[in-house]
Amino acid sequence: MGMSWPERFARSIADLAGEAVKKDIMEGNKRLGSRPTPSQRAKWIKGAMERLDALVDEETRKQIMINTCPHTYPRVRIEKLRKQYKQLGSLDKLLEIMYNDKSYGGTSYYDCPQRKGTTVYITKVPCNPKSHREAKTALERKLAYCHCPWIRAAIKMQEPVSPIFCYCSVSWDKQLWEGILETPVNVEILKSLLKGDDHCVHAFHLPPDVL
Repeated sequence: MGMSWPERFARSIADLAGEAVKKDIMEGNKRLGSRPTPSQRAKWIKGAMERLDALVDEETRKQIMINTCPHTYPRVRIEKLRKQYKQLGSLDKLLEIMYNDKSYGGTSYYDCPQRKGTTVYITKVPCNPKSHREAKTALERKLAYCHCPWIRAAIKMQEPVSPIFCYCSVSWDKQLWEGILETPVNVEILKSLLKGDDHCVHAFHLPPDVL
């Protein structure tokens, strides 16, 4: 069995900020147990992110959250897109293919990528597209939109959480773009539910030589 999200978070903190900082940030985690309630999840993650913001510089916080992500992007999709990119010889042609892929509940599997200059912008699609379309309230839309159980718990309990948390989700698409281009890319979160937006937008800043 793989590590739980808190275990990965703790390891990432220790690796990038040290054991003493990890101990402070992870305070209270063991009391959560293996099946925390939404309220327990929300209150702990809010406090953990507040401690992270207070104890660690911004760039290190981002890297901690990126390294915490427990999900591995499907290798078959990365390899297919890398092969297409090389065959097409054009990033824009590849983006067109990705944009038109509607295999995730009728929405874009690749989060509607669009390029402006050397930056590719993606707009995250709802976790549950059907529920998102049928939502009657703003809260229902947010709960259907967010992919993370920790943040859905916080949204449900109306606990404000630091937007730095969302760099965890960045890792998913970062794996994809670095796999396609075979080079590191820098990413920035422009919009997120935790910033008060109704959708999430990530900006991937690409090396000029890939265009």
